[in-house]
Amino acid sequence: MNRYLKFIKYSFKEQRQYRTNFFASIGTMLFNDACFLIIFVIFLEYFTETWLTFGNFLILTSMSCLGYGVVHGLFYNIWSLPYIIEQWKLDYYLSFPVNPLYFLASIKIWIADFWDIIFGTICLFIYAVHYAEAPTWIVILKGLWVLILSWIIVLGLYIMVGSISFWVQKGSKIAELFNSTIISFSLYPPEIYKENKMIFLLMCILLFPWIILPYWIMTGDSTIWQRLLMIVLALIILPFGIFVFNRWLKRYSSWNLVHQM
Repeated sequence: MNRYLKFIKYSFKEQRQYRTNFFASIGTMLFNDACFLIIFVIFLEYFTETWLTFGNFLILTSMSCLGYGVVHGLFYNIWSLPYIIEQWKLDYYLSFPVNPLYFLASIKIWIADFWDIIFGTICLFIYAVHYAEAPTWIVILKGLWVLILSWIIVLGLYIMVGSISFWVQKGSKIAELFNSTIISFSLYPPEIYKENKMIFLLMCILLFPWIILPYWIMTGDSTIWQRLLMIVLALIILPFGIFVFNRWLKRYSSWNLVHQM
């Protein structure tokens, strides 16, 4: 943990040197997140008879921002895994006598995305104070518990999707499609898609462990089976993602070996 904090400190100093780019990235991110909330307000103004409230969108925005901030910020190389594999940059991480996935996941941190984490935390707090029926502190603790489990699931999913590049030359295109699909669908309550069974099925396949199940737990009276399922999925998906990476790593062709041939 102490070593990881040193990585964060070093990353902050490194990225702060390019101040214009650093603060522009933060400003763009906050503006982008705020625009989503403004769009949701406009949506609710036009559809006043719907059962949805601004609280539904707050909790979804919180989960999406925090999930994106953790994967893209705290574990930036996991997000970039398909590009690292395709561009033979994995050679660098394989040259050290440590587990390449753990080393790769911890060494690169994108500080600007910390503001996404802050924004998501603020959305969770506003939801807990103004929209949740349970006491605020209970909602926040439940939210943190659910979010930690969802982060574990998300990391496992991104490791698996990124590892496709061991098999497919342009696996990054699949990763980009995965990212855009998740971002597009995760900001809207899953119930509004129930009328279109194909879209709802697609959402369940892609988003159930990360967005849909946590959303149901946060906004409803979750059952013990739902909470146990969340724990089981977290215990299965991340280890399976690590297993997939280590298994498919055997297919990696080193850039150095290509040059030697």
